[in-house]
Amino acid sequence: MSNDLPVRVQRTNLVVADLERAFRVYRDVLGFKVEFVLERGEGRYTYTVFQVPSEAETGFAALSSKGQLRSLALTEITGIELPEPNLPSSHALVLEVDDFDGTLERARTEGLHIFPEETLRTHDGRVGREIGMLDHDGHLIVLYCILQS
Repeated sequence: MSNDLPVRVQRTNLVVADLERAFRVYRDVLGFKVEFVLERGEGRYTYTVFQVPSEAETGFAALSSKGQLRSLALTEITGIELPEPNLPSSHALVLEVDDFDGTLERARTEGLHIFPEETLRTHDGRVGREIGMLDHDGHLIVLYCILQS
């Protein structure tokens, strides 16, 4: 992969109704590390780009994954009812996990909706496992691992 591409992905941002509840999924189930949390009221630009009504309150957290500093952000919006997720799902967070079975067990314990597991066949012939789940806010998360041959 070329290093001279004109774009670099900084992070994905998900809107959630409750940061503490989201931490149970992204930190405790999936293994992200919470790097920092902004106090409520900081980050006024959030209101503009997410089109958040002024009566709502926002919070923000940045999380890191293995080898990727602050690769996931969670924006909490409270004080208004958040819309139901669109179906079919308009986005997904796709994650390679080291401990596939352990992650899946933690997701079940957390009470997440889990879809049936499938065999993953990559474009280059590798075989693995993949499974989808929904977090408490309805965001689709797809987990995968490549099996050693």
